Amino acid sequence: MQIRVIVADDHPVVLAGIQAVLERSPDIKVVGEAHNGDQLLDMLSRTSCDVIITDFSMPGSRHGDGLPLLSVLASRYSGIPVIVHTMVYNVGVLRTVLDQGVLGLADKRSTMSDLVMAVRAVVARRRFISASLLRKFEQSEMVVNSDQVSPPSPREMEVFRLYVGGLSVSQIAERLNRSVKTVSTQKRQAMRKLGLVHDRDMVAYAREHGII
Repeated sequence: MQIRVIVADDHPVVLAGIQAVLERSPDIKVVGEAHNGDQLLDMLSRTSCDVIITDFSMPGSRHGDGLPLLSVLASRYSGIPVIVHTMVYNVGVLRTVLDQGVLGLADKRSTMSDLVMAVRAVVARRRFISASLLRKFEQSEMVVNSDQVSPPSPREMEVFRLYVGGLSVSQIAERLNRSVKTVSTQKRQAMRKLGLVHDRDMVAYAREHGII
């Protein structure tokens, strides 16, 4: 039996490359492609698959992208293993991704063959993390062990991403159905844990780590 895969990425060239690489393997078949989170959720409602591969950042979705989208996938399609194919190098963000139940983390900077290995691993319910990302985790663990600094929580990183994405604190509060005070606190906590002082530092950090 072939492993049926649905792939989501907002770059058509990346989608084509993923399909070409995966389908070189006779045991893998791409059964659907989506360009944003909304298309992915719509496709999942109509098409059966064994594995989901999705980019982390795909703007323009009604359901959001990043952590909000992964939360929806975990809620609606918990039986389908998810691989996040991403440029994100920030360990705090990657940890929150894993906390959403994601089984695979594939680095877009690595060779596409990582995705083939990731598909075969997660369909067998084994975790897969690209070697380059594993090194980031190992480096972070050494820093955390010496400084005793915890990474931002999933809720704090969600606020961080929305803020650097252009939303105000009050707009984030309305979108997430939280109080302005709570969102403001979560923003400050995320900045503190990431070692950031000014709002301009947030944007620079997000760009440097592929969050936006």
